[in-house]
Amino acid sequence: MKTLNLMKGDTPMRACEALSYEPAAVWRRLQHAKPECFFEDLDQLMQQQYQQFLESLMRYERQCFLNVQPYERSAQRVDQANGFYRRRLTTRLGGLDLQVPRTRSGHFHPQVLPRYQRREPVINEALKQVFLLGVSTRQAGRALATLVQDAVSAATVSAISKALDASVLRFHRRRLADHYRYLILDGVSVRIRLVGKVQRRMVLCAYGVTREGKRELIDFQIVKAEGEDTWYGFLWNLWSRGLRGERLELIATDGQAGLIRALGRLWSAVPHQRCWAHKLRNLENKLKASQRPCLEEAKLIYQADHRTEAIRRFRDWQRRWQRQAPKAVACLEQDLEELLAFFDCPKAHWRRLRTTNVIERLFVEVRRRIRTLCAFTTHNSCQRILFSVFDRINTHWSRHPLPAFTQNS
Repeated sequence: MKTLNLMKGDTPMRACEALSYEPAAVWRRLQHAKPECFFEDLDQLMQQQYQQFLESLMRYERQCFLNVQPYERSAQRVDQANGFYRRRLTTRLGGLDLQVPRTRSGHFHPQVLPRYQRREPVINEALKQVFLLGVSTRQAGRALATLVQDAVSAATVSAISKALDASVLRFHRRRLADHYRYLILDGVSVRIRLVGKVQRRMVLCAYGVTREGKRELIDFQIVKAEGEDTWYGFLWNLWSRGLRGERLELIATDGQAGLIRALGRLWSAVPHQRCWAHKLRNLENKLKASQRPCLEEAKLIYQADHRTEAIRRFRDWQRRWQRQAPKAVACLEQDLEELLAFFDCPKAHWRRLRTTNVIERLFVEVRRRIRTLCAFTTHNSCQRILFSVFDRINTHWSRHPLPAFTQNS
């Protein structure tokens, strides 16, 4: 198609000219409208002006393509006008039935209206954002229809959301900076419909904090189950993309055995912190209802002012409950070294490092988003939703670093 060029002697067409109208005439028109219809009439007027502008611009574009004035006989003519065809375009002002000019050869395609476009890009973006915020594909189209007066099918919303696939791929393949001071690892369970039935899958996640206090969900991976091989494969992928762990001071986990073995194969020199919240749940499962004080006294161990005091409190707690709850005491004693690893870090960081709660709160947002779904229909749809949640939270975190971690301590 030829580039849009002005013919000799033509006056340049300005976009503002097609949209300009006489205020007095508009005011007289609006005076005849009822007060409650004021905005409806104004919307209608804006739609008409917008449609006239687009149609005028496309007619002028065809005129430049033909290289002649209307009804002019010239040897320089490159084609013949061939009327118009109708195309529905959904815009932020509503649905427009446009008359799109065409030529006899069919080689002319307006630049103003790209081929096969049925919605403005802003409409597609709005549909995508409504869907990602938790509205189902069926309801997303209905919600937007109240604003643009045009229905959008669930299949259309689903097709628009697939535009995220490229972003997901870039996220998983991007180069990682080796600037993380702390690493927190955990997984969340999701349901995906596979081979005709709903199955559970685990999403392995890595959360990092830099020395400047920046926190982010570094990456995630959907696997069949947690284990040494799946965790090692996930962590090796991070390592190969640049996260070598040279600045890591602590890695916190929930105590999953396969994850701990995987860490030993990759970052054995980095101190490992066991999550106190998970350990206390383990203790609770080994205690009777009447032994609740045992659990409450165990919490005093990590609340100590330093490691020596914490060990002293553990010894006192051990002597008090050894006979009454031997299984609970043994459960805590076997992991005591990993439970107290956070004491080697700056005191201002202790509260956030002794548990994996920071990443658990991120999982709450994931569960909130997928609560409306019985199950993900495909592996890719699960990837898109998880990426959208993590990307939105990472964007928020980039503007709000953790104050306690920004003191260069």
